[in-house]
Amino acid sequence: MLTAIYFGAFASPQYISNAQFVVRGQTTQSGSMLAGLLQGGSSGATEDTYAVQDYLMSRDAAELLIENDSLKSIYYPPKADALARFPNFYSGKTFEHFYAYYQRHVIAELDTTTGISTLSVRTFNARDSQKVAQSLLIAAEQLVNRMNTRQRVNTIAASMKEMEDASQRLSAINARLAAYRNEIAMLDPAKQSQPILKDIASLQTILITTRMQIAQLEQSTPDSPLIPVYKRRIDALNNEISLAATHVTGTSNSLVPKISGYDDLIFQRTLLEKEVSAAASAVEAAKVQANRQILYLDEVTQPNLPDYASYPRGVANTAIVFVITFGLYLMVMLLIGGAKEHKLV
Repeated sequence: MLTAIYFGAFASPQYISNAQFVVRGQTTQSGSMLAGLLQGGSSGATEDTYAVQDYLMSRDAAELLIENDSLKSIYYPPKADALARFPNFYSGKTFEHFYAYYQRHVIAELDTTTGISTLSVRTFNARDSQKVAQSLLIAAEQLVNRMNTRQRVNTIAASMKEMEDASQRLSAINARLAAYRNEIAMLDPAKQSQPILKDIASLQTILITTRMQIAQLEQSTPDSPLIPVYKRRIDALNNEISLAATHVTGTSNSLVPKISGYDDLIFQRTLLEKEVSAAASAVEAAKVQANRQILYLDEVTQPNLPDYASYPRGVANTAIVFVITFGLYLMVMLLIGGAKEHKLV
């Protein structure tokens, strides 16, 4: 009777607003067929969907709604009965008590077969239920955006770090190359050595020609006065060739060690340029991969505005209380009857 009186005269109506959503995007899936069979076909149930579902029922979501939508005042309307509202006489007033109350009135469930999540919000007003459900979907979409940002940053960060390191090493080798050019006072020792080598080659050609001329004169006219002249020319040419060769090889100031040091720096720079180019290509590939992995929340159904109250279920609850109390009554009567029979015996 008390239960019937409560539900009939005092219990406040409560309205449920439902919404359905799905988290889509390219996620890491198991490639094993056996794993897919063990999952029972739940290919749509991804970790990201579970993350969004848990967030909707988390303390963070409750605190966000308290701050932005005055959630506590929604669950403490003036006309709500003392048993159903928060706070009430049998519970505390802390946030932890409210969070336990929140978890009974906001439920997010996932259908592992279809991958569609259902959000249910129960308040004392139809429009409040719809408003809270809409706010939760907005918060869920913001969470997905933050997840996308973190995922994109994590995907690109490693490639960016490699490219920055390679660029710094390239800048360092360019600085060393500039310092080396200043040290040897040459822009390109290999190119600047070419005129000297050409001069040596020309002198050697003249030397060979002169020797041939001497050989011819010695055979045709051994007493020719030109032979001593040609011999002095050969000595002069040898001296010039030896002097020019000292600029190319033989000492630390010659061109060979300068060319070797320069070529080594150029080789290192070429390798680093290729490394920077490869790192830049890796960054672009990482960006493409990050764009492919973008998640988004797709609303299957918008939060509805309920036409009638779904709670309290007065008739069903009264019937349940009646069955339970009647069962207890029968048990007590049987115990009393058994005790009386035992006393008579």
